[in-house]
Amino acid sequence: MSQSSRRRNVCLTLFVTGFALAGCAPDAVPTDASPSTGSTPTVSATAPADRRGTIEVDGARVAYSCRGQGKPAVVLEAGTDSPGINSFPEAMVVPIAEVTTVCTYNRLGTGGGTDAPPDRSRSLDDLIAVLDGTLEALQLEPPYVMAGQSGGGNVAIAYARAHPDRVAALIPIEAYRDDPAKMRAEQKKEGFTWADNPEHMDWVQASVAQAAYDFPFGSFPVAVISASDADPGGPQNQAAWLAISPNSDQVVIEGPHDLQVTASEQVAARIVDVVRSVR
Repeated sequence: MSQSSRRRNVCLTLFVTGFALAGCAPDAVPTDASPSTGSTPTVSATAPADRRGTIEVDGARVAYSCRGQGKPAVVLEAGTDSPGINSFPEAMVVPIAEVTTVCTYNRLGTGGGTDAPPDRSRSLDDLIAVLDGTLEALQLEPPYVMAGQSGGGNVAIAYARAHPDRVAALIPIEAYRDDPAKMRAEQKKEGFTWADNPEHMDWVQASVAQAAYDFPFGSFPVAVISASDADPGGPQNQAAWLAISPNSDQVVIEGPHDLQVTASEQVAARIVDVVRSVR
């Protein structure tokens, strides 16, 4: 099953039945995630260990949460249509925060404290622009360890391609390299367009853009994390990202698509290993 089907069918089914996986829904991981407005973020080696609030990026409010101290900062990108503040459980965030700064945020259209996106089709470049503004407002110093789950992994990959000089390491977690033709056919069959998702993302166009990437485009470490029990062929599909850099490897962790929830400690340990390796 492609990401197009996974995003639409799995997430909607879970909402209907009253369930929510962290890669799908705003309230996937219970947490006190309500951002305080008007806060002034300062993220540095001497900043308070826990800080959250809202910042302004190109006139839009963006909610954020940062934990820990130190460099390089880890930036966590949540799955498609999911708020970063609620998507990563304590069991994953705390071990990272014990080693370095770790920050996440709610992309436009996801979660409390963050504004809706523009009423138009959006691209990976649009998401990168908001991410750029968020990192600047948070005063996070590059290079970063970019880690993203599912569609958030695709965002992290797009950021690394746009700014390879700002990336210390890249960690795609269950991020697929989708086939544009299959994505387009599924969208046509389902009648599902950019207007039907909270982020207003055109994921078909995103798949076209990422299928056209030339490899390698970085020399930073790439640590691909795949699930054993998600889609058949998932680890093989995700192995395509190993070509991003000559310094790449892949681990397959037992569990379903949302490894950040079901295998929090293992995912955190892999991220911590990468952080220590690039210091």
